[in-house]
Amino acid sequence: MLTAIALAGAGVASAAPNPLPVKTIFDTDMLDDCDDAGALATLNKLADLGEAEILACVVNGHGNEKASAAAVSAINTWYGRPQIPVGTNQGPARGRTRSAYTSKLRDEFPHHALPDDQQPTALSIYRTALASAPDASVTIISVGLFSNLSDLLKSQPDAISPLSGPDLVRAKVKHLVAMGGGFPKGGGDYNFNSDSLATQYAVANWPTPILFSGAEIGWKVITGKPLVATPASNPVRRAYELHGNLRGGHQSWDLTAVLAAVRDPRLYWDVSPGGTCTVDPKGHDEWAPTPDRGHTYLIEKLPPADVAKVLDDLISMPPAPNKEK
Repeated sequence: MLTAIALAGAGVASAAPNPLPVKTIFDTDMLDDCDDAGALATLNKLADLGEAEILACVVNGHGNEKASAAAVSAINTWYGRPQIPVGTNQGPARGRTRSAYTSKLRDEFPHHALPDDQQPTALSIYRTALASAPDASVTIISVGLFSNLSDLLKSQPDAISPLSGPDLVRAKVKHLVAMGGGFPKGGGDYNFNSDSLATQYAVANWPTPILFSGAEIGWKVITGKPLVATPASNPVRRAYELHGNLRGGHQSWDLTAVLAAVRDPRLYWDVSPGGTCTVDPKGHDEWAPTPDRGHTYLIEKLPPADVAKVLDDLISMPPAPNKEK
């Protein structure tokens, strides 16, 4: 986490970097909304700034175009990180299945991915990245369905690791930051209810702390308009354009989760006391202050426009120079 920040006027001016970058795995439904692309841009730029390290990306959505992994790879390649492993969920399709932008990013930009059904599985990528990480070092950022997280928890010892899923998570994961739900009580947002049984299982059985960025947090944080001034060769710009949000901006549900995962979330939001989030079989969540299972959620503190400015500054910055494309 960041340890110092300069707050100037209405927003955040600068932040002191972490002594060591936050090791992250990015779990996304890169498919329906363009804020997944914005979130991955945010994470890559924080990596450029030395605040994050991206160990792997995994896709939890199922697009008919089978191009979500290619879209993830195109964005990582734009930022000079073509080597980041990308895994995909090979289970049954959940949630929406059509994308306005993934096939275009696949066809128009350099990338290093096969069709989704030919990529390594998300589970194998998860287990490999966690097995090779130092103990208690990884922050998982979930900005989509909980399918991959549920699969990880149900996984058995294998050639990758002698640990079962829960033991592997307990050993290697510092905490999970998840975009989803609504707090203190939600009616079930897209991320929670698209694979609701996976959400219910993962939230109930996750063995490390979870910080939730509820749907109410990103709703008023509108980002993306500065992307219009970035080059046409920027796949994130293209994703927002194809989704119809290049000039008007888009809600920042997923970007807020990335920011809260890499930087100290209290720089931008209040954080609830610990408690328990429970999810019913339909994906509806409810909050209880006791018992404290290490679950917390973000509460609005800074004006949403100030948080948007921080995020817009990050996603509109060019990639760091001298990166391998």
